Amino acid sequence: MASLSSNKLEEWEIAKYWEIFSGLDPLNGLLSGDRAAAVLKNSQLADDQLERIWDLADVDSDGNLDFEEFCVAMRIIFDLINGRYKSVPSSLPDWLVPSSKVHLLAANRAVKTGSSGFERVDDDDDLDDQPGLTNDFDWYMSPQDRRNYEAVYNANTDRHGQISFESLSELYGTLNVPETDIASAWNLINPRSDRTIGKDQCLAFLHILNNRDKGVRVPRNVPPSLRATFEKSTEIDYDVSNTSSPSQRLASTSTTSKKSAFADSYLDRLGISGGRSPYSSSGTDFSATKDTDWEEVRLRRQLTELESQYEKAQAAAERRKNEAKRNADNSKIGLVRTQLEQLYDYKRRQLRKLRAGESLDDGSSGVDLTSMKQEIEVLKQQVDMLEDYCNRKQTELNQLYSEIEREKSS
Repeated sequence: MASLSSNKLEEWEIAKYWEIFSGLDPLNGLLSGDRAAAVLKNSQLADDQLERIWDLADVDSDGNLDFEEFCVAMRIIFDLINGRYKSVPSSLPDWLVPSSKVHLLAANRAVKTGSSGFERVDDDDDLDDQPGLTNDFDWYMSPQDRRNYEAVYNANTDRHGQISFESLSELYGTLNVPETDIASAWNLINPRSDRTIGKDQCLAFLHILNNRDKGVRVPRNVPPSLRATFEKSTEIDYDVSNTSSPSQRLASTSTTSKKSAFADSYLDRLGISGGRSPYSSSGTDFSATKDTDWEEVRLRRQLTELESQYEKAQAAAERRKNEAKRNADNSKIGLVRTQLEQLYDYKRRQLRKLRAGESLDDGSSGVDLTSMKQEIEVLKQQVDMLEDYCNRKQTELNQLYSEIEREKSS
């Protein structure tokens, strides 16, 4: 492999990683830990190092590696082996972050650091208008909360992966959150005032509502990294006739004073809480074709399989051809040998009759025994020569078999 000293992924390098990635039979363009383990452990790095590399490469934290993330993991491994790094980097180098996941990495870093990276401006004059509320909002999402948020998102998202304000109207009715706070939370994570929001914005929105339902004030600001992510949103408004604000749209929904675990009754109606089977959307899943690059991945994989099948068919046809040729050669040699053996036996019978004074098969009896014996000797020599020829051919045939077996094993 060529040098990996530059701060970029070279084309030949990506092609090499693709060859390895596709050979691991990714499922829907993703490699699980089990499938990737064999290649990663071949590096002979310690298990704890490989775990840290996996955590760095798995930018979207879905427990799998897509091709871009696999390239990240492989590059870090090769840099460690080549001595560029003395230990696994504590964070992913900016140049190695896939451009399609820059926003995810920024959001993940903000979530993992909790509230320490927030820009919070508290206005003491406004704190008394909502007595009993605390100000210790934390953007960190526990695994259980995140699963609940994702369940709500999956239950209400449209086929474009977007969430509208109205699509969550039933959820609002299960929370003890004022309409003004719900609208404030929506505007906070939707600085562009888009008609719909994406998954990351939706999870943040639900997290704010969950904390507000528990008595924590809606935050005044979001982390800079999250704000940059939310401001990049360029979702298409598929309903051009709807120009109402979140507050106006919320006014048409009903709210109750029931205060409980976040969306408990709402999730219960969807069959998600209480240990029931998870919600399954009845719509079409477009996630596998969301990115046209993965269509190319699938086509390349199919092409590789077709080429493999073609090579196997060619090899099988060649084996059948060689086998047929060997069978034909063996048939000819066997026929000649049989004919010579029959002639030899005939001449021996003739000799025995002459010695016994009997008539030959053609009725003659005055045959010269000396010439007959010489003729038989000639025939015997011919038979011996034929046997020697057959032995040599058999040796050549065995050598040919051995060569074929070696080719198969290589």
